[in-house]
Amino acid sequence: MTAAGVKEKAGALRVCIFTSVHRPYDVRVFHRQARSLTEAGHEVTLLVHAPFARERRDGVEVIGLKPPSGRLMRLCSSWRFLRAALSQHAEVYHFHDLELLPAGLLLRIWSRRAVIYDCHENYPEAILERAWLPAWLKPVLSRLVGWFEPALARHLDAVICVVPDQEARLRRRGCRTVMVRNFPRLEIFQRPVRTARQEEIIYLGGLSIARGARMMVDIMAGLKTSHPGLRLICLGPFNEAHVRAEVMEYARAQRVDDIINYIPLVPHEEVADHLHRARVGLVPWQPHPQLLKLCYPNKVFEYMACGLPIVASDLPGLRELITPASCGCLVAAEDVEAHIAAIRQLLDDPGAAEAMGLAGMAYARGHYSWEAERKSLLRLYEELGARR
Repeated sequence: MTAAGVKEKAGALRVCIFTSVHRPYDVRVFHRQARSLTEAGHEVTLLVHAPFARERRDGVEVIGLKPPSGRLMRLCSSWRFLRAALSQHAEVYHFHDLELLPAGLLLRIWSRRAVIYDCHENYPEAILERAWLPAWLKPVLSRLVGWFEPALARHLDAVICVVPDQEARLRRRGCRTVMVRNFPRLEIFQRPVRTARQEEIIYLGGLSIARGARMMVDIMAGLKTSHPGLRLICLGPFNEAHVRAEVMEYARAQRVDDIINYIPLVPHEEVADHLHRARVGLVPWQPHPQLLKLCYPNKVFEYMACGLPIVASDLPGLRELITPASCGCLVAAEDVEAHIAAIRQLLDDPGAAEAMGLAGMAYARGHYSWEAERKSLLRLYEELGARR
């Protein structure tokens, strides 16, 4: 369908989505939101740091801005995104990163169009996990962000949140909030024929010390004797180069570097293939301030969608997702032996593991589907479109 054809649809909008942090085909930004808006008849352009100038995929026009040479240059790229966004002459602008808030506010003032801020994280707590920041600076920045974020966001047309406490925090400060949770598009993970499980356990998502990167080395060290053919597949990048170097060196010292496979970037369409081959999904998060907050990590929903039993740290947010689904084992977060014992139990009892996996799959279909969140997203756009 041509752009003109899209605009002829009743209620169709020209939408410009932009992000300076996420990859061009990010799960939430592209696969869930941009594609859903396009499927609903809106004309969607995505501005993103990318090594290409322009691509069209699944009906979304993706425009690449030259990737920055480092973190400081990325933080200074807001002006480029502002200029590029203004050139789109969109009717709704939708941006995804804290660092773009000043640009978003200027866009609202200069364009007089609707502007949405999509808030993925509890940023005041997320600051405390940034390995590249000096320890003394983290609490200072955390407090500053806690003030700065709602002070600017309340002047925008809407703030999209992913978890209830995040929504409550921003609403208290005068922001107009809408909940659009991080639930998966289940059709991506369904398979007509069941894949044979391999001797693999898997971790999906970004890697840091707080998210269990070092603990997973200890887990494999504890399992290699009882399960000598077992491999750990880690799908996702490390948060910092020096953390990657530290963990890789630790894996060599523990003599498990040959049974851990780190794959930093995997197309979203291929993630399900890896999950269907694995036997257990891991979430060995540690009790870090950000991770103690209620959260909806993609990995949990995607493990469940693929019928994968889960071994996870017993943290409040993970407990709320896993316990009602009866889809896994919760263990003391900092107890390596407890993680090892739970994984070993599932590996040694495939019947119990399969029952947990099937329970999770059924629960995800009834409770954790993107379809309901898609409706919330489209309802917001309908409301904004009615103001034209």
